[in-house]
Amino acid sequence: MCNHVVLKQERELVKPRTQLHGIEICEHGGKVESDKKGGVIDFSANLNPYGPPDFVYDVIKEAMAEISLYPDTESRELRGKISKKIGCEEEEVLVGAGVSELIQLVALSFVKNRALLPKHTYGEYEVAAKMMGAKIKRVEMPGLRVYPELIEEEMEPDDVVFICNPNNPTGQYLGKKEMEQILEAAERADALVVVDEAYVDFVRDAFPSHDFSTRNMIILRSLTKSFAIPGVRIGYAISSAEIISAMRKVKAPWSVDAFAQKVGEAAIEDADFLAETREKIERSKGRMEARLRALNLHIHSDANFYILDVGKAGEVKRELLTHGLLVRDCTSFGLPSHIRFSVRTEEENERLIVIAKCKEEIEKCKNTFSF
Repeated sequence: MCNHVVLKQERELVKPRTQLHGIEICEHGGKVESDKKGGVIDFSANLNPYGPPDFVYDVIKEAMAEISLYPDTESRELRGKISKKIGCEEEEVLVGAGVSELIQLVALSFVKNRALLPKHTYGEYEVAAKMMGAKIKRVEMPGLRVYPELIEEEMEPDDVVFICNPNNPTGQYLGKKEMEQILEAAERADALVVVDEAYVDFVRDAFPSHDFSTRNMIILRSLTKSFAIPGVRIGYAISSAEIISAMRKVKAPWSVDAFAQKVGEAAIEDADFLAETREKIERSKGRMEARLRALNLHIHSDANFYILDVGKAGEVKRELLTHGLLVRDCTSFGLPSHIRFSVRTEEENERLIVIAKCKEEIEKCKNTFSF
């Protein structure tokens, strides 16, 4: 009798929506608990290696006074500062708990039948689209590059087209003419383009994408990467008032806490810190590329990270970790032979270069580095 009841109860358990079948949790860079050893340099997360500006700590201390209050559900103060900086209306801005939340809001609001995205790109686009039961169409990337004409060829009505610019993990940045080609194609096809600019602060001479019409475009930006504050989830979307209104309807009311809002307000008004950061990283990139060219390793990126074909990414990642260096295995991007590593301080970059140069250590990886 008891067994019968138990079996009946097991059959009647609530099952998850069928749309969740086949969805895998997206892998990300950054140290996990097992990697948080003393002396490990984290090349796997594409953050500003120089850490947050001093004002971040001051702002968080000041925000402690608001911990007993509900945060503003609309982030009005921050929205106002963003709209003033961008030169748009406040109704055209939505603040979220990082770009990851904003991607899900896009999916909840606009993904219907299909999402279109480059073959090797940020994994949360696919997760969000599949969550809505949509099909995924991946566009080929010859030479690991995004070609607007190939995206244009695949566009269909009602598609939501995700473009990571610069692209994660390849670091390619699409310029104004290339983005214009994609947006014009989307206009003709009646598709929506989502431009994820999480790493745009690291791009030299990036063009202001918000100058384009936002009738069929959503721009997503992050303050996490450039200000080195991944523990403070803060990002924002720019689009037409109609599109932002739809996304606001499905947003959790208090997802952006008081600390994130206050830090965002201070960060959005800062210019000097970003300029100094960009200059330091550009200098580090130049030296790193020159040193690796001397080892016959030719790399290029428009962003603050690189990918490199090493043969067997998993083996190389494990070997580098024994030397206190954590890189990203790009298998989850569909690139099992590639690793991704960020630009860090010049001293930290030198550690990585020295290991790459040491042929005896490379042989331990079964010659997976191709010199």
